[in-house]
Amino acid sequence: MADSSRRVTRRLVKLSLAVLPRRAGVALGHRLRGREERARARRAHALVLSHAKSGRTWLRVMLSRLFQVRHGLPADQLMEFDAWHRLDAAIPVLLYTHGHYLGGLFDDPAPTRGKPVVFLARHPCDVAVSQYFHSAKRTKRYKRDLEGVRADVSMFEFVMEGARGLPEIVDYLNAWERRLAGRENALVVSYEGLRERPHEVLGRVTAFLGLRFDPTEIAEAVAFGDFESLREKERTNFFRNARLAPRDPGDPDSFKVRRAKVGGYRDYFEPEQVQRLEAYVRERLATSYGYR
Repeated sequence: MADSSRRVTRRLVKLSLAVLPRRAGVALGHRLRGREERARARRAHALVLSHAKSGRTWLRVMLSRLFQVRHGLPADQLMEFDAWHRLDAAIPVLLYTHGHYLGGLFDDPAPTRGKPVVFLARHPCDVAVSQYFHSAKRTKRYKRDLEGVRADVSMFEFVMEGARGLPEIVDYLNAWERRLAGRENALVVSYEGLRERPHEVLGRVTAFLGLRFDPTEIAEAVAFGDFESLREKERTNFFRNARLAPRDPGDPDSFKVRRAKVGGYRDYFEPEQVQRLEAYVRERLATSYGYR
């Protein structure tokens, strides 16, 4: 039923984009997706939340691998909401989401009370640079036009002033810091911690979700999701998913798995520009994230 509902939503979104003026079609598409996303959040056993370009696909690959091995599921498929739960009730329903449509559910906590939430944070400057490359190398032109991204915009302009730049990312992180504050069933982990201590952090996430995997299983999942391994899987379209395939196999910056470098944003700007970026984060981002 869930898959059928999602297919109907996708058809309605495509139809709205085809028959309505572009902006009206996009607005209707957002309403339809929002309604579906809120319904799925209510049905999920747990939520895995992050801003785009924060490493959630990597975490999803490793969590998927744990269930693939234990339950004999295909290695080239990732967890997709309740699809695996319908095959085996021992597999939980996890909703991987950016949460853009879910603010109201957390502002009124009743629909999510008692529901575990894993929030994956990443340094907003690294996120903003990854957003720039995603927009420049992976996003369709009409979407860039809708977001007001000029073809000739510099990376620094995009990061400091763009609709998908640093201000939006910091606002997003601050909003979710407020929503999750004081919730005993919320776990905030960082991309940086996951890069530095993947076995430990993946173990913390699974334990928090009430899942029992031994260190050998955790180690195998970490190896399966290793950066070089994951990049090769993307190059060959291992997961047979257009969202997880490079736009141009000859252009490393068009890959979804691009560099995975902590603090890599410093490689793209002059020292005074780095100072401005870091000052923005220092002055505006919630201190609980530890990026100040």
